[in-house]
Amino acid sequence: MWSSHKPNQRQKNERKRRQQVQGSQAAGASPVKGKPVRGRQRFLFHRVNDIPLKYKFLLIYLLCVLLPIIAINSFFYQRNSEDIQAREVENLRKSIDRASGELLGMINEGIALNHSIGMDNSIYEALDRTYASPSAYYDEYYGFLRDKLTRYMSANITEVRVYTDNQTIQTGANYHVMSSSTLGSQPWLQQLARSGGNITVAAYDETSGLNPGKRLSIVSKMNTYISHARYDKYSRVDLTVSKVYDILNRERDSLQLRLVDNENRVVAASGDGNEDDLEIVPNPPLPEHEDNTGYVVERNLGDFNYVKGWKLIGIADTRRIDNLLNEAHRSILLLAIFSTVIPSLLIFVILRSYHDRVKRLSDHMENIRHERFEPINMPEGSDEIGELIRTFNVMTMRITTLINDVYKLEIRQKSFELERVRTELSMLQSQVNPHFLFNTLNALLVVCTKNGYTDVTGIIKNLSLMMRQLLSRADGLVLLEEELQFTSMYLQIEKFRFGDLFDYTFNIEPAALKQRIPRMSIQPLVENACKHGLQARKSDRSIRITAHMDKYGLNVMVIDNGIGMPPERLQQLLQNMKSDEAMEGHIGIRNVYRRLELFYEGEADFILHSEAGTGTEAGFRIARAELDGEGHFRRRESG
Repeated sequence: MWSSHKPNQRQKNERKRRQQVQGSQAAGASPVKGKPVRGRQRFLFHRVNDIPLKYKFLLIYLLCVLLPIIAINSFFYQRNSEDIQAREVENLRKSIDRASGELLGMINEGIALNHSIGMDNSIYEALDRTYASPSAYYDEYYGFLRDKLTRYMSANITEVRVYTDNQTIQTGANYHVMSSSTLGSQPWLQQLARSGGNITVAAYDETSGLNPGKRLSIVSKMNTYISHARYDKYSRVDLTVSKVYDILNRERDSLQLRLVDNENRVVAASGDGNEDDLEIVPNPPLPEHEDNTGYVVERNLGDFNYVKGWKLIGIADTRRIDNLLNEAHRSILLLAIFSTVIPSLLIFVILRSYHDRVKRLSDHMENIRHERFEPINMPEGSDEIGELIRTFNVMTMRITTLINDVYKLEIRQKSFELERVRTELSMLQSQVNPHFLFNTLNALLVVCTKNGYTDVTGIIKNLSLMMRQLLSRADGLVLLEEELQFTSMYLQIEKFRFGDLFDYTFNIEPAALKQRIPRMSIQPLVENACKHGLQARKSDRSIRITAHMDKYGLNVMVIDNGIGMPPERLQQLLQNMKSDEAMEGHIGIRNVYRRLELFYEGEADFILHSEAGTGTEAGFRIARAELDGEGHFRRRESG
C-alpha cells in the first residue's frame, strides 16, 4: 500500500517510537549470550512506561503501603490470637491440675485413715468379741473404743464409722450394728461390691440418719486379720463435701469444674455452693460446639484402683477469652488504622503534588501537538518537575515569538501557492470546451430519438447530463452521493463501449453518502482505470468502487482487475504525480492528488497500490476532523 501525503510532526514521532520499539525487540531476540535477558528487561520497562501515571501511583500505594500494612497487621492479629488461646489453654491445664491434685490429696488422706483403721488389731479384737450384755459392751466402749476413731478426725474428714453385723454391740457414735440384709442394701457398700476390690471411693446420697445428704466416702472391707473374722466389718471415712466445693469453686473465674465418679455421674460441680443435699446426677454430654473448641480439659484423678474411672472435667469460660480476643482485635485495628491513614495522607499529598504538575505538563504538550502554544500558569515549585515547567514555559514563549515573526511571510507564500494551484486547475478544466460539445450532444439526442436508436439515446443522454453538471457546478466540495451519480453516468458510457466484457459495482456505506468531498475526485480515478488498466485486458473487465467510514475518517477506493503495473513503474508514477513536471497520461490521478492537497493540507492521504497482472487500487482517505469541519476551523483560526 502506497500512501502519499505530507507527514505531520505527530506521525513522525509515531514512526520514530515504533522504530525504537522494534529496535528494542530485535535486541531482545538476538542470539548473543545475555541479549534475550536484556531484551525481556527492556520489554518489561516499556510495558511499565505504557501504564498511565495515576494507575502507577495507585499500584505504588496498594503494593507498597496498603497491602504490606494489612499483611503485617493480619499476621500480628493471628499470632496474638494464637498466643492468647495458647496461654489460656495452659492456664486451664494448670487450674485443673491444681484442683485434681487437691482432690486427690483429700482422697489419699481418707485412704490413709482407712488403712490405719484396717491395720489396728485391737479394733478387730474388740468388734469380733461377743458381749454378754449391753453393759459389758459399754464397759469396753468407754474403756477402749470411744476415742479409738475420733483421734483421726481432721478438717477434710467429716465422720469415721465402722459397720458390723455383731448384734452384741450397741449402735452409737462411730460404731453401727446392722443385719446382714440391711448391710447389703447400703449404696456405699454396693459400690464397694461393684468395684471388685477391698477399698473404693463411693459417692452417694445418704437418706437415713440425723444428717441426710450427699456423701463422698472412702469405704473398705476390714479383713486384714483372719483370726478375727467371725463377723463382717466395714470402715467408712466420710470426706468433707464442702471442702470439695471449695476446691472446685476456687478455679471458678477461669473454668467450670465437674467431679465425675467411675459410674459417669456428676458428684460435685463448681457453682453449686456448699449445699451437700444436691443430687448426684448423670454426667451430661458436652454440646458439640463446646467439645470442639479446645477449651474443655479432662483429668483423671489418679491411676490407683480406688479412684479408677474418677475424673475432673474443666470447661473454660469462653467469655473471658472472647474479651481478651476482642481487646486484641481492637488494639490491632486501631494500630492498622493509625498505620494506614497517616501514611496514606502523606502519600496522597506528595503524589498529588507530583501528579497534578506532570498532568498539566502533559496536557500542554498535547496542546503543542495541535499547535496551541500556551504557557502553564500554576505554582512551579523548586524540584525537578518545577524546572521542567519553567523550561516548557520558556520554550512556548520562544516558539510563539518565532511564529509571530515568520507568520506573515508564510501566509504570503501560501497565498501565492494557492493562486498558482487555482490557475493550474482552471487550465486543466479548460482543456475541453464543454459548451460546443453540449450543444452537439443535444442535436444528436434529438436525431436518435426520432429514429428510435434507444441504446445510443441513453448513452448520449448520460453524456449530455455530464456536460450539464460540468457547466453548472462550482469548483468546491460536493456530496459523495452526487459525485457517485456523476461517476455512474460515466460508467454507463463505458459499459456501452465494452459491452458484456465490462462490469462495475458500487459498495457504498450509507453513512458515507452525506460526506462532502472535492469535486471530480472519483471520476478521474475511474477513467484512469478504464483507460490504462482495463483496455489492455481481453475479457472479464470489472471495476469496484467502495466507500465506508471508520474511526479515522472516510475511505474511498476504486479497484480494477486490469493489467496493473510493476513496482518501478508505480514508483515513477508517484514521483511524477508529486512533481510539477509534465506527465504523459494519468492526468486525472495528478488532478485528484492536487485537489486533496489544496482542500486538506496534508490531512488527507492519497492511496495508490498496484501489482503487475493483478490490478490497481486507487483512492483516498480523509480525516474525520476534516469531514466535521474542525480542521478548516483550526486553519482559519491559525490564519
